[in-house]
Amino acid sequence: MDLLKKLSAIAALAIACPASDFGYFTKHDAGQEVFSFLSTFDSPRNAALEKSASALPSTDPTVVQLNPAAVYIAEGKQRVAEAHWQTGEFADNQGTLSFTTQYKKFVLQFSYNWIFYGTITGYDVYGEENGSEYKPFSQLVTATVAYPMKHIRVGATIKFASDKLTGDNEDQTAMAAAFDWGLTWMSDSKNYGFSFVGKDFGAMLRGYVKDNADNSYPLSQTFAIGGFVKPRSVPRLTLFAETDFPRYAEPDLNLGAEYALGEFFRIRAGFTRTWLDISRDFKELASSSSRPDETNEARLFSLGLGYNSSLFAFDYAFSYLASSLGFEHRLGLRVEF
Repeated sequence: MDLLKKLSAIAALAIACPASDFGYFTKHDAGQEVFSFLSTFDSPRNAALEKSASALPSTDPTVVQLNPAAVYIAEGKQRVAEAHWQTGEFADNQGTLSFTTQYKKFVLQFSYNWIFYGTITGYDVYGEENGSEYKPFSQLVTATVAYPMKHIRVGATIKFASDKLTGDNEDQTAMAAAFDWGLTWMSDSKNYGFSFVGKDFGAMLRGYVKDNADNSYPLSQTFAIGGFVKPRSVPRLTLFAETDFPRYAEPDLNLGAEYALGEFFRIRAGFTRTWLDISRDFKELASSSSRPDETNEARLFSLGLGYNSSLFAFDYAFSYLASSLGFEHRLGLRVEF
């Protein structure tokens, strides 16, 4: 009965938030935001759970990508070094290097993230190849501080991003600065908790084209509300739910589950869908007409496996992409010392 009440509370919150979203976020100019790659640096664990695990504090330092307040260092450890890498349809080479340490009660983290999209052939205004080859490259540097308390944890991240498109003489590398903030609350039993996060609030510092004074394009400006619950009847299972509200895109729902296989292994699964797509799915079930063949999310679901010992951890994630885009694979390794 207690589990049903907790799940009902999370579900009611998730359903109520999209309604308030339409009242507060009135612009919804899809595609107006820049530096959308800031939200693509998903570690294997975050990807396998489809970004739903922001409410549960974790020793995986890449949880700061979801919520800067959720990171912590295991007892007896002082530092964590981690690297993760991925490949797929959206990038030939993408990864993250991070270092996490502790100063008194504060948790500090620094990371470097990159995306190499591969070589792109250039075309002229008539659609013919012009012999040019472009190698776009995106980078992100972050610094995070988190402060844990008994029930509440708070944290903040400062970001600096650069984005190179073509490298032509009339172009330049665009730059932007942003910040994230977040908090978590967890019960005495540690069997359930909630989070509230604001991500990618900032502005462009330099535009993509030289001598262009218009650097007013905004970043994604995303709010997120999440929760987790550990059913007492299945103590090895953790269920996650989060709903995100980007300023210039459709709100979405992310669901995830993680199950502990013994002491060291974890299996994970996640599902993501925008609320607009969910409403279309229900219409399809309620009528004989087919739902429009479209989706607002690149990924549909992900699966993952993790191994976590006292010395190191290894994670793998497999993601199935929408619209026959293929698959993504992610590998991650971290060392705690």
